[in-house]
Amino acid sequence: MTVNTADVATVGRAIYHEKILPTLGPEDGNKLVVIDVNSGEYEIDVDDMAAVTRLLERRPDAYTWLERVGHPAAYHMGSLLPSQLP
Repeated sequence: MTVNTADVATVGRAIYHEKILPTLGPEDGNKLVVIDVNSGEYEIDVDDMAAVTRLLERRPDAYTWLERVGHPAAYHMGSLLPSQLP
C-alpha cells in the first residue's frame, strides 16, 4: 500500500490506535512510536532518532509518522505544558 501525502496523519493515527496502542504498557509512557504508514511496521524508543534509524535500517523506503505514547502530539512548541499555565 502506498499512502497519499494528505492521508499520512489519518493512516498513521489509525495504525497507532488499532495495532500498536493495545500492545503498550505503562512502561511505554512518553516513548515515541515511529510508524511506516505504507507497511505498518514500527519502532518504539525514548529517543526519536534511534527509533527512526532502526526503522529505516529495515525499511529504507519508509514513509513515517510519529506518535508519543500518552500524548496528543509527538512534540509541543513553547515552554509550558497546558497543565502548567496559570
